[in-house]
Amino acid sequence: MTSPPAEAPVVVITGGSAGIGRAVGERLHRAGHQVVSLSRQATDPESGWVPDVQHEVDVADSDGVAQVAAQVLSEQGRVDALVTCAGTVTRGDLIETSADQAGRQIAVNLLGTMNACRAFAPALRAPRGAIVTLSSSIAANPQASVSAYAAAKGGVESFSRALALELAPVRVNVVRPSLVDTGIWVSGGLDPDAYDTLIATRGSEYPLGRVGRAEDVAAAVAFLLSEDAAWITGTVLPVDGGADLIGR
Repeated sequence: MTSPPAEAPVVVITGGSAGIGRAVGERLHRAGHQVVSLSRQATDPESGWVPDVQHEVDVADSDGVAQVAAQVLSEQGRVDALVTCAGTVTRGDLIETSADQAGRQIAVNLLGTMNACRAFAPALRAPRGAIVTLSSSIAANPQASVSAYAAAKGGVESFSRALALELAPVRVNVVRPSLVDTGIWVSGGLDPDAYDTLIATRGSEYPLGRVGRAEDVAAAVAFLLSEDAAWITGTVLPVDGGADLIGR
């Protein structure tokens, strides 16, 4: 795939090596952005599309994120947009969840979002850029066995709306997906067979007849970063196939 020109807008994506983050990167690359990915592991070049620039960093490491931000600004010269997709989940009721497991979910999902915003916000002021953070329908419609994850994603929404006031005229918005078929729940401890059942069951329950695809979320993110959303900030956009209508 052809690289965008040097003067192309630069978007930084945390968690950009896989899942929703990768889909966002690929979508924005096609739209002419330079895509900078921050992930714990780089994208496998044999797996298809690869971000223009990759940095391996744990978003829970505030110093590490700050160092990468300085490097990005030195090398790219600008940052026009930030999308925070890095996330993790560990299934289990609270009494079965260790403090370390709960803390890791808060550290990556909430503090990781804050770390990235803190590091890149100064650069976004000059171009009056935009930030999109990723929440989850679980923030609005909690479910058992994911209480720490729900707390983290609820925090992302409150933080993002407050940040929209702090950073204006930089725009800050949230995308709130329901179940998206990326495999994160299997990596979080759900049995693969149970996951397949969940995908089928939820897909039949959702008003639009299927669970989400990473590309569905990427399209919403691309809209919120675009000039078509120039008068939108501080909003939480459900991208959920109608799941919120049925409390899912």
